[in-house]
Amino acid sequence: MTDRLTSQQPCRTAVADAAAAVAATTTAPRWRLATLNMLKGGGRRVAPEQVQRDTRADLLLLQEAAGFAGASPLRVWQPVQARPWGSAIQVARGRLAPIAVRGFEGWVVGALWHGPWGDVRGEGVGVFSVHAPHGEGGYCGRMHRILDAIAVAARAAATPHIVVGGDFNICISPRRHGGEPVGARQRAVQVRLHEEFGLINAWDVLHPRSRPAQTLRWTGDPTVPYHCDGLFVPRGWLTSLRSCVVLSSSRWCARSDHNPVVATFAD
Repeated sequence: MTDRLTSQQPCRTAVADAAAAVAATTTAPRWRLATLNMLKGGGRRVAPEQVQRDTRADLLLLQEAAGFAGASPLRVWQPVQARPWGSAIQVARGRLAPIAVRGFEGWVVGALWHGPWGDVRGEGVGVFSVHAPHGEGGYCGRMHRILDAIAVAARAAATPHIVVGGDFNICISPRRHGGEPVGARQRAVQVRLHEEFGLINAWDVLHPRSRPAQTLRWTGDPTVPYHCDGLFVPRGWLTSLRSCVVLSSSRWCARSDHNPVVATFAD
């Protein structure tokens, strides 16, 4: 399975999607982390439970999420004010304790994950599902404010380990699809995630010379290879990170304007 998505091939076949899943499991994975913005043009959304089943995610971050089948101790979800959708965190096992992220209710949701894989030295992991809204300072300005809020929330929760993932609405790779460096404002957000928060971009660290994979198919022109969705995990997890793939089969193209990003970890 190739990790390169070209503008001429915005959606692969279901066979390629299955190949990605096989490639991600050849090392007997211990657990999986995934993210997906669920919105499809026209307001359609696949059921969250279906996303979790098909990505086989133990920890799932969702944005523009709706359609949950009742409350669950395995889920934290908050809608954006006056809207029926918002960001969510859903786990296959363990438990979630909500972490308040002030100023971005519904756009960013946080939780402390205690579980068979989420527990790191018994401390739990702070997890933040991010969907950057437009506003003052543009998407980059809003991302800096979101990171400010996450820093405060993580300190309040006393969690030394955090995961930040979702739809950042900016390029999250140091290079664009054509290979040229990303703009300085977007790079500043990436540097802050790396240096201030001690996080690595799971996809980029495993594909340092590849063109950034397309994660958003903008309805105005689905061939433009936007790379705005991703997973940032603690630097110390690098030795356990086995794969990170962007699923882009026709199945996912029919479900969302975004492609899921799935990272696999093992001992």
